[in-house]
Amino acid sequence: MLSTLSDGILLGLLLSLAAGPIFFMLIQLGIERGVAAGMTLSAGVLASDVLYVVLVYFGVEWLSELPNFKLYMGIIGGLILIAFGLATMLSKYKAPKDTNITVRTYGGYFLKGVAVNIFNPFVLFLWIAVTGTMIERSMDFNERTAYFLAILITVALTDFIKLLLAWKIRTFMQPKHFQWLRYVSGVGLVVFGLVLMCRSYF
Repeated sequence: MLSTLSDGILLGLLLSLAAGPIFFMLIQLGIERGVAAGMTLSAGVLASDVLYVVLVYFGVEWLSELPNFKLYMGIIGGLILIAFGLATMLSKYKAPKDTNITVRTYGGYFLKGVAVNIFNPFVLFLWIAVTGTMIERSMDFNERTAYFLAILITVALTDFIKLLLAWKIRTFMQPKHFQWLRYVSGVGLVVFGLVLMCRSYF
């Protein structure tokens, strides 16, 4: 069991260090609106991961074998990333008067995390690959559960650390730096959206 947990933690660390679209969104939100707002986005990503884990765990990996599944999911996911990216690039930064955020705003951050993650078909393929590894290693139910939890908890904890660091450096940033951050984040999301669509097509 200890080996299973350590392997899950290692994979979780590798996933959290990948500079994907969620990374850019997380850092931007953490710097501009604080740790709680960023963790709400992270919670949305985590919720969609759990959904994929449940689907794969109960043998629904056949979804990835449906005709053109990868293509359609890739196009939808790519368009969502491009839309978020363009909106981020074109929006003007306005310093919030305070960091109090309404429940409705938190809900928007949560749904944004769900949408960006769940329409990325490669997330499903990732969990299918993880499940394949568990089957190959003949893990029982308890070991599989521990492996999944170790991955998800590690990703959540590293997201929290990223947000704490992002919130700390905000005191050294001027309004123009926030605008640059939005532009870089937006460009990153657009690039990832285009790459996702290309990878889904070819």
